[in-house]
Order: sequence, then C-alpha cells, then structure tokens
Amino acid sequence: MPHKIPVGISRCAMGDPVRYNGSHKHSKVCTELLGHCFDLHAYCPEVAIGMGVPRPPIHLIVSDRLRAVGRDDPTIEVTEALEAYGDQIVPEVKNLRGFILMQRSPSCGVRTTPHYKADGKGVLAHDSGLFTARLRHHFPHLPLEEVGRLNASSLRENFLTRVFAYDAWHRYVAPDLRPARVIEFYTAYKYLLLAHSQPLTRALGQFIANAHVLGPKQFASEVRGKMMEILAHQASREDRTNALMHSQGHLKGYLSRAERAELAQLIEAYRQGHKPLSAVLTMLRHYLPRSPHHFIHSQVLLAAEPAELGLCEFR
Repeated sequence: MPHKIPVGISRCAMGDPVRYNGSHKHSKVCTELLGHCFDLHAYCPEVAIGMGVPRPPIHLIVSDRLRAVGRDDPTIEVTEALEAYGDQIVPEVKNLRGFILMQRSPSCGVRTTPHYKADGKGVLAHDSGLFTARLRHHFPHLPLEEVGRLNASSLRENFLTRVFAYDAWHRYVAPDLRPARVIEFYTAYKYLLLAHSQPLTRALGQFIANAHVLGPKQFASEVRGKMMEILAHQASREDRTNALMHSQGHLKGYLSRAERAELAQLIEAYRQGHKPLSAVLTMLRHYLPRSPHHFIHSQVLLAAEPAELGLCEFR
C-alpha cells in the first residue's frame, strides 16, 4: 500500500483491557492483517466519558427514547454523555476513512446491539449502539463494520473495498466538487459498482444524467452516498462476471481471435467457480495497454483488489 489509511477502531479490539470487566477482545485480523493497510486510531467511548475500568455494565433500553442505563443499577444513566462524546470527536473522525466497532456493545455495536424493553426484560430489536448512532448521524457515508464480522473473508473484502473508495473520494474529489470531477470519479468506479449491484448502478447512472438539477455540493454528496450504498452490497459472482464481460468488450477490437477466445474461456471458468477473479484481472491487465481508450484504463475494477493485496486470507 502506498499509504496507510486512517481508520477508527474500538480500543478493546486492539487488545486494550478496557471492557466493563477489565478484559479485552483483541482481534488479530484487525491488528495483524488490516494493520498492514490501515493506520488504526483506537477509541473507547465508555472510558472516555469517565466510567472507568472495571465499571458497572450498561445496556440500552427503549423508553421515551433509546437510553443507556445500568444493567444491574438502573439509576446509572450515560445516554447524553455517550452522545456528547460522539459529537465531541467529530473533528477527529473527519480524518478517518472507516470505523471498526465492537459487536453487541451498548456504545459501539453497528447492527447487533440489543435494544431492550423499558423494563430491561426483553429484546425489541438489534441495532446500533449510542456512539455508533452519533457516528452515523455526522458521517452517514462512513464505512462501518463490526470486529467479529471481519473474520469472514468476504465481509472483510467488502469493508476494504468501501474504505478504499471512501479514501479515494476524499483524496481526489473532496478538494474539487465540480460535477465534472464527481462524474469522472463515478466513471472510474462504474464497472466495480456494476459488480456489486447492476440495478442500483444503472439507477445511479440515470441520476448522474440529471446533474444540472442540483447544486455542486448536494450533487457530490448524493453521488457519494449512492456509491457507498452500492458498494455495501457484496459483489456476486454473476455481477462480477457481467462487469468482466463489459471490460472484455472494450478490448476485443484489439485482440486476435485466439486471444478473445482465451479471455472469454477464462471469464466463463471464473463464472463457474473454476478460476479465481485474480486470474481474469491479470489477463485483462495484460491486454489493457493495447486499448487507446481512457475509459477502460481508468477502471478501478482492474486495479489490485483486496484479495490480491493479501488482505482477505488470514492464517
């Protein structure tokens, strides 16, 4: 990686003993694998608001609103303190390109935190912790993922893809929000987006065709949000095959009949699960210099993917 991307992470996942009982939840996947490409910035909201270690456990209840109260001592309430901390660190999070959070945590869970009835006796839903909810409020497009889910290589690859895209946006588009720049960025990602969702990518293309309707700042925000939404869908083999065939179509005029047949056979072997994606990408890149067209040269789909960077398999 040419530079390490700044990403937030729950302190307990770094191995710091900051959980309510003085333990940690060290994730080697995060520190030893993702640490190769991420500059990890650790946070523990509960410690940051002065709860200490060890501390009385808290959980979330739904009363007049979602509240963080003591699990064993309901007189303890830290709702406003946790939310205020999320507001307080906004200037720091502006510099982050993703956040890895501890599952089921009343402060940090992304989708697995239990929300209990007001009497604390039954679970109404599983959703975000209070700190994570503030992150979402301030940074609705920031890639978020739970520590435990990153043990699955497919989910890890998806998170990496989203973080890489969010980082690229901030480096190439954020300093220049002219619609032409936004459209150039979308164009470079078009085939990668198709690999994640063909219907949503087509809808985004139609939205972009009406760029003149919105002001530059709103247009840029809408496009970024829609791109991040598309990338949050896991790429399927079928959609990836479709995107690879689009790429092949841009090159076929510059290949011999034998080369076209070999490339088509390789894409079909990938579709059937007999060949890895990296094999197809390698061949496409080999033929890429023959095309004079900027569009196909700019495609992020043909750049190094997380699996090729060694970031998807962990032993």
